[in-house]
Amino acid sequence: LMKIASELLILTREHHTALSLGNKCVNSAKRNDQQEISELCLKISENFKMDFHEHFDTEESTIFVFLSDKSTELTQLCEQLTQEHQELYDLAENLPKNPQTLEKFGKLLKSHARTEDRQLFPNIELLSSSQRQAILDSSTQHASAIKV
Repeated sequence: LMKIASELLILTREHHTALSLGNKCVNSAKRNDQQEISELCLKISENFKMDFHEHFDTEESTIFVFLSDKSTELTQLCEQLTQEHQELYDLAENLPKNPQTLEKFGKLLKSHARTEDRQLFPNIELLSSSQRQAILDSSTQHASAIKV
């Protein structure tokens, strides 16, 4: 198991929340219980943005900004991840009228969190200590906010 930088522990923990929500979506879609699906879609549409916007904002305003400077590959990865944040918001908001996208939402949420954990976060080693402190400060401010 890769050692996680202490500055990323909060964000990584929130990714566990995202992964379990993603699994819940995929499993619910597979069971095809319409009542369960519509309840989950409604709950996500009401809560997802509220629950995750500070997490996404921290990533976009610190990690993505800092790492985008480091290489073309990282610039492209950060752009892709930013687009995925927006796509997740859009899917989540529209789930009640598009319950057939629940599985797509769940799969994207899972792949997104894994990509950040595996491809982006290891590059924190490239950052200065003040940049790393900024990540910690930003994620500490919102850590108490996530309730799923």
